[in-house]
Amino acid sequence: MSASSRSAFRVAVLCLSSGAVLGACSKAPEEPEFDHGLKKPLVRKLREELAESPCDKAKAQQLGQLLLDTGDLKGLTRVTDTFGEKCGPNVVLLQLAYTANARAGEKELALKAATALTTAQPDNASYHVWRGLSLEALGRTEETAAALQKAFDLQPGQRPILNSLVKTYDSLGKSCEALAAYQRFVESAKPSEAKSAEVQAQLQERAAKTSCPAQEPAQPEAAAKP
Repeated sequence: MSASSRSAFRVAVLCLSSGAVLGACSKAPEEPEFDHGLKKPLVRKLREELAESPCDKAKAQQLGQLLLDTGDLKGLTRVTDTFGEKCGPNVVLLQLAYTANARAGEKELALKAATALTTAQPDNASYHVWRGLSLEALGRTEETAAALQKAFDLQPGQRPILNSLVKTYDSLGKSCEALAAYQRFVESAKPSEAKSAEVQAQLQERAAKTSCPAQEPAQPEAAAKP
């Protein structure tokens, strides 16, 4: 049994056996402070400085990176949330929070960070991909497709986004949407990628197996009045 566990056990025994005043032992023992090892003095210093200047982005980001490096996931999440509540979203902190929570399998917290990133920077395709991956981890496939489609709309020439989107559409049985994604990729990607044997084979195979309604042609813009 660790020292902290023995301490908590002694407190529990004391509360049960000492006849303490009602309420004196009702509060659970506080969670032990995270051990930041050699980084502990710097973590303490940054926390004290942020208590004085809570919206100092540079110090908040430095602290966030330290907490990520030392594995203090809860501490990093608290710093990110506190900064966001007091000072508005900090993209670097949100990136760190997403990375830490995704690695740790904290799916809801990873989704929370990714969603905040898409809100802060809606034109960043990578953040929509992160959100899609977080939704996929939670089994929310329809929402995964919507997030990845948004990323693909922003960067339709990116093969990794295409692959993730098509995989999701295939899992949903949406063959027409998957075919449309391939067709758009061919129109948007670099010629070397669009004309690759693999892409062309997938496009032809899907077109041969899929019967989809014809897409309406884009309407020409109205001529400007003189």
